[in-house]
Order: sequence, then C-alpha cells, then structure tokens
Amino acid sequence: MFAIIDVETTGLSAKNEKITEIAILIHDGQKVIDTYQTLINPEKKIPYRITQLTGINNQMVQNSPKFYEVAKKIIEFTQDLIIVGHNVRFDYSFLQHEFVEFGYAFQRKTICTVKTSRKLIPGQASYSLSKLTESLGIPHSDKHRAYGDAKATAILMEMLYQIDPQIGGTKTLQLPKALSREIIDGLPRKTGVYYFLNAKEEIIYVGKSIDIHQRILQHLNNYSTRKSVEMMNNIAHIRHYVTGGELSALLLESNDIKTLKPLYNRAQRRSLFNYGLFTKIDLEGYYHFDIEKTDALSAPLTSFQSKDAGKDYLFRLVEEYELCQKLCGLYQSQGACFDYQIHKCHGACIGKESSDDYNQRFKLALDSLKFQHQNFFILEKGPEPGLKSVVQIEKGIYKGIGIVEESKMSDKVELEHCIKPMQNNRDTHNIVNSFLRLKSPDLLIYN
Repeated sequence: MFAIIDVETTGLSAKNEKITEIAILIHDGQKVIDTYQTLINPEKKIPYRITQLTGINNQMVQNSPKFYEVAKKIIEFTQDLIIVGHNVRFDYSFLQHEFVEFGYAFQRKTICTVKTSRKLIPGQASYSLSKLTESLGIPHSDKHRAYGDAKATAILMEMLYQIDPQIGGTKTLQLPKALSREIIDGLPRKTGVYYFLNAKEEIIYVGKSIDIHQRILQHLNNYSTRKSVEMMNNIAHIRHYVTGGELSALLLESNDIKTLKPLYNRAQRRSLFNYGLFTKIDLEGYYHFDIEKTDALSAPLTSFQSKDAGKDYLFRLVEEYELCQKLCGLYQSQGACFDYQIHKCHGACIGKESSDDYNQRFKLALDSLKFQHQNFFILEKGPEPGLKSVVQIEKGIYKGIGIVEESKMSDKVELEHCIKPMQNNRDTHNIVNSFLRLKSPDLLIYN
C-alpha cells in the first residue's frame, strides 16, 4: 500500500519554509482507494513569485488549518504505508521538518517516481512531472497544485507498478564492515552534530541534522557519487553531540569543519555564504538592493548560500516594506514593475513616488537587517527536558554556545559560565543573522 503525496510550499527550503497545501492519495498498486487534501495556513507570508506559480495566495490560506491541526490526520492516513512522490525527498523533508517543530519524528519508507522512472522508462527527454506526463500521455490538470500533481503521480505510479510490481520492496541496509547495526540503532533522533571517523580515529566528515539517526541512514544509502561510496567505506566509528537547538548545531558544525578540516568536508571549509545583499543609490536618489556574488573584500549587509536563497529573502523584504521589485533587481522592465500594476508598488520605478518617500521605507527594511540589540542570549530547545541550548552575542559579536538548566536560564552569570568560546567569523555572523530573521527564538537581553 502506498501514500502518494504532494505538497505546495512557501519556498524551496524545508528548514526555512512552510507547507501551504497537501494532498494524499492512498493507492493499493492498482487504483486510488482514498484521498485527503487541504490548504494549510503556513503562519507566514507567501511570496508573490510562489503565488504566481501555484495560484495559492495569503487570502486563500488565512482561515485554513495550521499544520499542527492536521498533523494527526496525516500520521493516521500514512501509517504503515510507503510514501510516494515525484522527487519525494522534497515533499518528505517538508513533512519531517513540520513534525519536528513539535517534537514528533515522522518516519516512513519512501519511493521516488523520478528515480524509478529513470530506471524503468529510460530515454525520456525530461523527467520533470509536467514533461513526463506529457510524453507518456498522462492527464495532468491543475499543475503546481497538490491534488493535481498527486493525481498525475498516482497514474505514473500505476504505470511503473505494472512494469515492476517489486518497486515497493525494501532494500537491506548495507553497513560498512566496521559498523554494527546496534551502533546505527542507538543513534538519537534528535538535533545535533555527528562525526564520521576512520579506522585511525581521524574525523573524516562532520555533519548537522535535525534527526541524526535519519541523516546518517541517508549517508549509508547514498551510492550516487564515487565520493559518497568512498567515504562510506572509510567509516569505522560514529560520534555525535546532541544540541537540541538547531542554531547551536549549525554553529558547532561550522566551527568543527573549519577547525578539524575533515577530508570529506573540503568544500565547506570555505565560506558557505557566497552571495550577499548590497545597497546602492541611483542618479535619481533612489536606494536599491542587489544580490551579488561576494569576495574577500566585499562587506554585504547579510549573506546567503545561493542566489535563489537571496532572492527568496529579498522578495519577502520587498513585500513587507512595499518596496519596488524593479529597484531591487527582481523585475526587468523598461517601464513600471508588475507590483505597480496590482497596486503593491507606490510607483518609484516610474518616478511617481518621490525618492524621499521611497527611501524612508527602504531604511526601515535596512534597519531590519541589523541586530536590534548588541548583548543577548538566544535560548532554544535543549538536548533533554529541563535543559536549554544557549548562544551568546556580546557587543554584536558571536561568542559561543552552551547548555544550561532551565531553572538557571534567567541568571546571566550561569549563562556566561555555560558558554564554550568559539571563533567569530563571517559564516557565524550570517548563520545567526539568517536564523534570527527566519525564526522567533527566545531572547534574553542584557545591557
């Protein structure tokens, strides 16, 4: 039995974005026997470019249930079933992250119809859902909506199942010779950092995950590249450190990659934030935002791991402060930007709004990029009940991470005492900045 799933979201990152719509079709291998679909209130604004793609806007989801209100239904509907999706990793990662937000480990076996189609229907020009359904003559209405895409995936699944009825079978996990099943089963399903060591006890890889157990299983099932297989065959030991807090895990991972220089983290030893947000002013006096590639000499307002991530953030900034898409490099036109036509832009792009008026909102957006306070602690979920994960910022500088008892978290001396000092660099600044602009952690501010 299969649960064919498709989700629509506010963006591409499961860590930073939210689900706006879900459709689940229960399939017995021959036909759909039950369905469930609903819009979901993501509790954040839907970027305009996502609305353009899916047709789902903020008004449509305003009165829809929040994810936690449909979570039980999703668990019950998919219980003991194999999750199927076209690029299933995308849909499954969003579901897992939504559940992790309130402490539930959502675990299901999965089948990807992209990978299975490549194997069973070779020679296709493209394996995107829209192109594949077109070439195979599969009806596909309501594209980029959860039910329409799930229904098309169900028909594709039926075709694949007819070719190979064994596609629902499970593979036995092949462990490296030095690792036992007991070691893998003993890994925590918690947020933290993990370390792969070779037979000489040398750390060869450092990683971070919101579910250490699940992420390591993904490594051990990854035969996609020669490097992945080589690393897997060199794993003799696994260590882990549970932080509980995602920010602490990100900072610890970044620190240990740079200080330990593991063999298989070569690319991550350098800065992970290769695109930055910059400002400039044009001849008419209007301020502009730009996403550009960074270098050793540049000093961006904030940085991103990719240009798309930067644009995603800039779209949100433009929407929140009613800035002009054209002046922010998000819309190419000789005349007015698209937002002006739908009365979201005040007309700076065609000189209808003065630079003074426009720049006032621009400066508000600029201020939102800065730390509101210079001295504070960030408190997150700890590794165990009764504990808090702590990050310290002092005089605007990242100082380090630690763990404190909840009963002592209001004591500044105790908080300072628990902090393990770590290096402050551009990456740590951007990790903290990105986290604060995307999350709403508890802050303890002091002067």
